[in-house]
Amino acid sequence: MGPVSGLLWLAGVGVAVVGRLLPESPKAHPVLFWGLVALTVVYGVGCLTRLIPWQRVSLAGHAVAVALLQPLVIVALWLTGGAESYMAPVLVLPMLYVAYFFPLRYALPLAVLEVATYASPLVTTASKHQLMLGRSIGYAVAYAGVLAVIQFLKRRLVSAERHQHRMARVDPLTGLTNRRGFDEALSDALATGERFTLLLADVDSFKQINDRFGHTTGDRVLREVAAHTSAAVRAGDCLARIGGDELALVAPGAGSDAARRLAEALRTAATHVDPGDGPVSLTVSYAVYPEDGTDRFTLMRSLDRELHLQKDARHNLRPT
Repeated sequence: MGPVSGLLWLAGVGVAVVGRLLPESPKAHPVLFWGLVALTVVYGVGCLTRLIPWQRVSLAGHAVAVALLQPLVIVALWLTGGAESYMAPVLVLPMLYVAYFFPLRYALPLAVLEVATYASPLVTTASKHQLMLGRSIGYAVAYAGVLAVIQFLKRRLVSAERHQHRMARVDPLTGLTNRRGFDEALSDALATGERFTLLLADVDSFKQINDRFGHTTGDRVLREVAAHTSAAVRAGDCLARIGGDELALVAPGAGSDAARRLAEALRTAATHVDPGDGPVSLTVSYAVYPEDGTDRFTLMRSLDRELHLQKDARHNLRPT
């Protein structure tokens, strides 16, 4: 917001200076006029270059600043013609600024202040009050329309961005988080430095399900496994589909005991799915941070190794 505000103030200065140099424009109070120009240039450059650290100020602080700067605008209108000020059209810039950058709870009171600023020549000048009153009413109506339109479009834009962000991190088949979302959740968990559990689950004999019953049934199995396992994990856990039949779970705050319970919950949840020849089973491995690894590579390697050991052990137990 700071650089944008700086640009708008400097644009206003440009209009003020050019207008001052035009024939028949008001020339009174030169010291005050050029002093106000210099002050505004300093302020605008400070905003533009971030020497004035607006990025550290809250939204409420920005709203207060806009309100406190209104007297400068009132003086500028008075110096440049009052009711006939050539600066009046420039007030569309703060109108757009407020309508776009501020939520409605701040934009509405600021709109009232800025309409009052536009109408200030009714008080500061003694001529053409009737015309100025009509212009002020028109400005107020225009402000309300611009505010309504921009606020509506902002809500639509924010909603679309949220939807796009969500879709970029959702697996379209199962509705689980996808690999990108899983990577982000794992990075976030590692960044906290706090204990968490990482689980890896694989649907047993999934290729055989596809071969025997077809890919339509295979897709149904994955969707149902996703639904049942999602219901078995905690609200703050991230359950993701990271491969064809591979699921992964990031469980913040979970230690070894919780990891065993989660692994068993996933296995039990999968037994509710039946492709046609009996319930589905999952092979589940888990690793706990930091006991089993302190980085992504170590944790994933530990998970893969444990998963394959379980599969090999199950294979060796089968009768030949």
